[in-house]
Amino acid sequence: MENNENFEKVEDLSKTETRGGRREGSGRKPGVPNKLSSTVKENVIAVFDGIGGVEHMKQWAIDNPNNFYNIYAKILPTQTELSGPDGSELPLGIGITFVKPDDSQVSE
Repeated sequence: MENNENFEKVEDLSKTETRGGRREGSGRKPGVPNKLSSTVKENVIAVFDGIGGVEHMKQWAIDNPNNFYNIYAKILPTQTELSGPDGSELPLGIGITFVKPDDSQVSE
């Protein structure tokens, strides 16, 4: 009987362990933006506006088309959602047909 009581106490201690693992209420709450990232983004936008904004970027893109297209390709969405004109799903299928070559057309 005494062993069972000790065993229960050990279980109770493991429930109140404060090290390791994710605990209720720990960490940043979902949806809270990273403060450093938002500050950096604001600074980049301020610099962009300060050097001439879109007009300056257009001229840079004309002078450096390869660099511009590399940046543009990185910000394109990697997945697209296809739908019909009314928003409905499109039927999508891929078929493979194996055709035996015609021996009469093979030249030696």
